[in-house]
Amino acid sequence: MDERLKKLRLEIDNIDEEILELLEKRMKIVHEVGDLKKDLDISVEDLNRENEIIDRLTSHSSGELTEKQLIRIFSAVFKSSKQIQRDNK
Repeated sequence: MDERLKKLRLEIDNIDEEILELLEKRMKIVHEVGDLKKDLDISVEDLNRENEIIDRLTSHSSGELTEKQLIRIFSAVFKSSKQIQRDNK
């Protein structure tokens, strides 16, 4: 295999590990949010909050991801987050 390709793939692997670490950190906080929502009797789903997050991230994006791609990625994150919160109940 071409060494340039190997090097780029290694960079991707390292970034993937960083993404995993950040997602796990995010989900740990999501557990806490779920516990608090349960105590406050608040619905797990908050579409306004999801839209705020998408808007904020879209405005901070460098343009490497289209808004549609960003929405697709974070929709999966939101879905997992809501599942974790529901499992807390």
